[in-house]
Amino acid sequence: MSMQEYTSVLLIAAILFAGILVASPFSAVAQEEQQQPQNTTTTTITASAGNTTTSSAVPSLSGIKLSSQPIYQESTPPGKVTPINQTHISATHIGNGTLTLPNSNQTINTISNGTAIASLATPSAIAKTTITAPNGETATITIYEIIQFSNPTEAPLGGGKGIKIIIFHTNSTDMLAPLDGVIAAGINDIQPNGESELTAWRWESGIPLSTNMTTTSTVAAATSETTVATTAGTTVEGGEQ
Repeated sequence: MSMQEYTSVLLIAAILFAGILVASPFSAVAQEEQQQPQNTTTTTITASAGNTTTSSAVPSLSGIKLSSQPIYQESTPPGKVTPINQTHISATHIGNGTLTLPNSNQTINTISNGTAIASLATPSAIAKTTITAPNGETATITIYEIIQFSNPTEAPLGGGKGIKIIIFHTNSTDMLAPLDGVIAAGINDIQPNGESELTAWRWESGIPLSTNMTTTSTVAAATSETTVATTAGTTVEGGEQ
């Protein structure tokens, strides 16, 4: 072998050896990353097409958690309905209910007295209700509702269903005190004659409202009611024009 050939062989060997040194760290890092455990929780969705099966992973999402038992149930006979304009009505109602306090199996009979402003065009409603316990303690409920009327041309009669978001507020320091700041979700079954049956469950997957936040929501609700009535050119107080 000539000196020139021997030099060429050494040069090729040196290049190959350098390539191995450069590639090795990257290979080790890649292998280490593959061995790292993943902290994400995934749900696998499998779809079959002919003889071919494909799978894809999607993040696992937590749902809305409600109490296993209702915390408030209310039966309300048809109330007094007063038209405001072609698309809005006001209503007053008096009903009877049962309340189960948070973290307790104690059931309390209540009397409810409230007013509501409803939009027949949306259709939706906002209501303020005062519930009274046998010992005289009271709590205020602010309700936001989306309604599906069975026959929109007959609304508010004709029956239907509503989904409600409810916020409880009370200044009580006694029996009803645990109710302050509680948020609930409920279903309202509306009968053809206007009678309604409300069942509500406590929302348990949210952040509890502070007293200040609850008060703010209550004030905002009252402002909304006044705005709707004023826009219609009518002042509504207790359902009377």
